[in-house]
Amino acid sequence: MTSLHVTYILSSYPGLTTTFVDREITILRRMGIDLHVIALRPPETILSLDQKEIQKRVTYLAPLGKLSLIKAHLRFLVTHPRRYLSTLLYLVTCPHSSFLSRRKTVRQFSQGVHAASLLRRTPVNHIHAHFIHAAIVALVVSRLLRVPYSVTAHASGDIFVKPVMLREKLSGAKFIATCTRYNQEYLNKVGKGVFGDKVKCIYHGLDVQRYRRKQPLALNGRPVILGVGQLKERKGFNDLIDACGMIKELGLDFECRIIGEGPLRPQLEARVRQLDLADRVTLMGALAQEEVIDQYERAYLFALPAVLARNGDRDGIPNVILEALAMELPVISTRHSAVPEVIEDGVNGLLVEPGDSAALAQALLKLLENPELGRTLGCRGRQTVVEKFDPEKNAHQLLEEIIA
Repeated sequence: MTSLHVTYILSSYPGLTTTFVDREITILRRMGIDLHVIALRPPETILSLDQKEIQKRVTYLAPLGKLSLIKAHLRFLVTHPRRYLSTLLYLVTCPHSSFLSRRKTVRQFSQGVHAASLLRRTPVNHIHAHFIHAAIVALVVSRLLRVPYSVTAHASGDIFVKPVMLREKLSGAKFIATCTRYNQEYLNKVGKGVFGDKVKCIYHGLDVQRYRRKQPLALNGRPVILGVGQLKERKGFNDLIDACGMIKELGLDFECRIIGEGPLRPQLEARVRQLDLADRVTLMGALAQEEVIDQYERAYLFALPAVLARNGDRDGIPNVILEALAMELPVISTRHSAVPEVIEDGVNGLLVEPGDSAALAQALLKLLENPELGRTLGCRGRQTVVEKFDPEKNAHQLLEEIIA
C-alpha cells in the first residue's frame, strides 16, 4: 500500500475537538499510506503532548506570503488556464447567501490554488477534506491537479447551520463520509438525489486502550458529575446546571465539573451564581486531553444533555460520550440527533428528552442513589464502544472507499 499517497485538508489542525482525526491518520499511516496533512491555519487551542508531535508533520497555508501566492496563481493560469478559469467561474457563479459568503469562497479558491501549488511536485492519488469548511479547498486542488477528492461531513456547525453551497461542494466528490446515520439521512435529503449512493456512514473510532479505567468505578466520598464540551448552546450545559440546582435542594452532596471553553461561559457562570451553586458547580475551562482522561477517572458519572440550538446547530455523536463510555462511566444524555445510535436508554446509559432539566435531575438522582446500576451501565457502555467504534475497522472502511 506504499504506492498510495493521500493528502488530508482541514481548516485548523490539530485541536481539542479533532482527536478522532489524530487516530484516523495514525492508523492509515500504520497501514502504509503516505499521508500528508495540510491545514489552512494553525490551531488556537491547548494541544496535548501527542498533538504537539503531530503538529510537526502538518503543512500550514497561513500566513500566506503575497509573492508566493501570486506565483501560485500565475503558475496555474499559464500552465493550466482552462482548469484555473473554469474552477474560478464555477465557484463564483454558484448560489451564495451573501456578498461575504462569495468573498469567503474566493479566498478559499485562493487557498486551494496555493495548496495545489505546494502539491504539484509530490505524488498525490487522493485528496480528503475533513469538515465541509475545507471542502472547497479540496475541490480546487482536485480540479487543478486532476485527482479525486472526498469529504468527511460532520455535525455541529458543519452541515446544519446555514450551509453554503453544500451540494456544489459535495456533488463532485468521489464519496462523502459522515459519522452518523442521522447525518447520512440528512445529507441524502438535502442532496435531493444529486449524491446518489455516495454518502457513507463511517463512525469515528476510539482508542479504547487509551480510554480505560485504572480503578473500578466506585462511589467513594463526594460523587463527581462530569460534563465535557464546548460552552455552546447545543451542549445543554444550562440544563445540567439547572438540574444540579434541583438535586442540591434535595440535600444530596455532589460536585459537578464542566470542562470546556466557549461563548456561553459568562451566561453559565451567572446561572451558577443565581442558583447558589458556587460550592457545587465548577467551570474548569479547556484542558489538554491527558487532563480530561484524569477527570474521567475521578468522576462518578457523565452528563451531556445535548439540545438543538436555536440557530439549528447540533451535535452528532459527541466524541466525549464515546470517551466516557469507554471509561466505564454511566452516561446520561438526550434523545437528540444521533445520540440514540450509541446509547440505548436503560441498557448502556440513560436518555432524557432534550431541554428537560427536571427529567435530567431525576436521571442524575437515579444514578447517585444506585451505584450498582451505574456500574452495570458503565460496563455495557464500554462494550458498546469496543464493538461498534473500533478505529481500525472504521479506518479500513474509509480506506476501502478511497481505493474503490
